Amino acid sequence: MYSSKRADLLLNQKRSYVIGLIEVTNEQYVIYDDMNDELHLLEEIQDNYLEILSPHGWKPGEWLGLGKVKTELGFTSLHCGDTVRIRKRLPIALDEMLKELRDETFMRLIRQLNSLSFSPFDCIYSYNHLLFLKNKVHKKGVSFYQFDNENTICGLQHHFERGVHCSDRFEFTTSLGERGLISSKY
Repeated sequence: MYSSKRADLLLNQKRSYVIGLIEVTNEQYVIYDDMNDELHLLEEIQDNYLEILSPHGWKPGEWLGLGKVKTELGFTSLHCGDTVRIRKRLPIALDEMLKELRDETFMRLIRQLNSLSFSPFDCIYSYNHLLFLKNKVHKKGVSFYQFDNENTICGLQHHFERGVHCSDRFEFTTSLGERGLISSKY
């Protein structure tokens, strides 16, 4: 679970939502994301949370199934062509790595990604070696993450050590040759 400060930072990241139009086929409700030419089943959304675009902005709601949404004003139905947005999920390996970090390191990592024009939600590949070392007292290794913001690619290596001494070292390299480094010991 993220602290409210971390959760707010994540929710305000670019590309943290899927936005699209509702389509209904054989009583299945899907969001058509024409930007990425993808379909997303509403049945698979996180926490049943979605937002519906109205003339007055985004209105929060809870997906109940079969086209029904509970909002602050009561119940409503979704129809073909309605615009909705849902929160994207982070890949499990990336999510677990972020939860493991101290607040200061977490904030620095997100700021560095953002400075390179990436969001954690741009992650297309994640391998968290720390997940395979859960039962060991001294944990040391490297994890790998790839990000794609549709313009460039960013490779991230996370060198970590956990035990008596703890450290994190993040090395960033983009396809444009930009590089970054974050290091912390505690």
